[in-house]
Parts: sequence; structure tokens; C-alpha cells
Amino acid sequence: MGILSFFQSRATKPPGSTTEPLPGLKLSPYAGEYLAAIDRTEAFGFEAPMRSLVKKDCIDMQILRPLLLDYFERSPPDSMIGQTAAIHFALAPLLYEKTRIPFNLTIGWVVRNGKAICQHDERLIQRFIEGNTDAWLEEGCPFHLWLTSPACEILDVTFAMNLSCAKTNLECADFIVYQSAHEPPGESVYHPMLVGLDFFHKTGGVL
Repeated sequence: MGILSFFQSRATKPPGSTTEPLPGLKLSPYAGEYLAAIDRTEAFGFEAPMRSLVKKDCIDMQILRPLLLDYFERSPPDSMIGQTAAIHFALAPLLYEKTRIPFNLTIGWVVRNGKAICQHDERLIQRFIEGNTDAWLEEGCPFHLWLTSPACEILDVTFAMNLSCAKTNLECADFIVYQSAHEPPGESVYHPMLVGLDFFHKTGGVL
């Protein structure tokens, strides 16, 4: 299955669906922002994934980490610099194939160790809608990307694979960020703004 078809195959949902969580699910701050990001995605006219949350964590890092390190080994670290979008587009269908976890590409910004990274609001999104391909050529990718599981777990490989922080498998493993929605966020606080690939596709970020 191609990358675009993978995301599009999970984008449709029944008419009238809402952002109501699974009964009995206590939303974490991230889960609330994530559902709001799905609403925002649709409000901007993009396809969004189904609003489907589960209570129990999906990710077992003992299983997932070797898959990520195997992907890291396929390319020289320097070749991954600046390839955050391509890395996440490739990883989502690959991880689904291996784990059956339907990760959703998540677009936003993060506060890491007290420092905001790629902070933005809806005005930047609108600028890329209006500027289309020219905006990508002029600004690159000014968004932070990560993957979100149906349990609102966060999997972020940007620091491990895209920013030249890691040169070896051991360093890569150390820089992979995993957060459960059931635990405090720690040194990184994520703020989702959009969910899914359609924003990239319709604004010329992915051809």
C-alpha cells in the first residue's frame, strides 16, 4: 500500500461523527488538544482520521524500538537531516504493517526543556493554504511532526532521525520520544494543530 493511500484509507468516517471519547475514558490534556486538532483539520477543509480513542496503551516499545532502529540503519544519519516529513510518511504504514497500530501523522509544535519548537498558530496554516507550493519552497517545513496512536500515545522520532542528534543506534534509541497519555508529559509537551496527511497533499507539500 502506498503512503498516500494508507492515510486516505483511514480518513473517512460516518456522517455526524463527533469528538466524543470512548465512554469512561478520562482525557489527558494532550488527548483534548488532539481531538481539537481533528476538528481544526476538518474546519480548514482537510480530511481527518476517525475520532477513535482507546483506553489502553497500544505501544510496546520493546517491540517498536527495534523496528525504528532498523529503519534508522537503512540510511546514513546525514541523509535524514531535514527529511522530517518523508521520515514520518514512510514510518506510519511501515509500523502499521509490523504492529497493526494505526498511527496518525500529527502536525503541531512542542515545548522541549522549556523551549518552544516550531510554535505557530492558525495563521501559519492559512499562509500555507494560500501560498501552496511556494510556501513550502520558501519556508521549508516549519512544523513539528510526530505520530499519535489510538490511545493518544506520542511517538516522535524527529530528534532521533531528522536533526542529526544521533549518529549511532544507541544514540538514536536515546532520542526517540515516547509518551503515554496516562503519564505526565515530562520534558516535552506536545501541541497538535492538524492531524493527517491531507494538509501536505492539498497544499503541495506532497506531490
